[in-house]
Amino acid sequence: MENMSDPNSANRKFFRIDDIVFIELKPINDDEVAKLAKSIMEPVHSANYQHKSQMHTLQNAFTHLTDHINLHDREIARALRLLDEKVNLLANTVQQQLNSVDADSRKPIKANLSAGGIAFTIDKKIEAGKNVELNLELRPSGALIHAIANVVSCEKAPDAPEETPFLLKLVFNHMSDLDRNLLVKHTLSLQAEALRAAQDNDYT
Repeated sequence: MENMSDPNSANRKFFRIDDIVFIELKPINDDEVAKLAKSIMEPVHSANYQHKSQMHTLQNAFTHLTDHINLHDREIARALRLLDEKVNLLANTVQQQLNSVDADSRKPIKANLSAGGIAFTIDKKIEAGKNVELNLELRPSGALIHAIANVVSCEKAPDAPEETPFLLKLVFNHMSDLDRNLLVKHTLSLQAEALRAAQDNDYT
């Protein structure tokens, strides 16, 4: 897939990756943008936000503690990290099952993703400059990202599937800091996996 263009320099600091995400997309007008932007940028009363915030705080505390333990006993630190991975796998499975209850409107889509924007193909053209409400589900974590995005372009792409001929390029213009940090972590993790896979191939 063609990489999305970068509409402003602020997005250049974010890594882009090709990924499969679950997407729910809805065009919104200016009045809806103003109302929705406030709830997205100030989500402190949202149960989903509070859950993600608590998980983020716990993970940071766990990482700091295991790094400290690693200075004195590497085996115990390694065992704790393996246990953390196991707990995360279980949590991801549960989150995906919970998400599947409301998954009818979200479809798995191949996308070019960064913490600054996203590009993917769609079946109908959306005018450049329009705003859309976007709900993304990341895999395998099942994390839900809520954002308002602006359409940079939406044109027919020669290599796009016949059923979705338009390449939609979006820049995120309203997103909570927590959700953006989740996207940064997600893209860096996938990039690290790709690098490890490439190195393994070099040795085989």
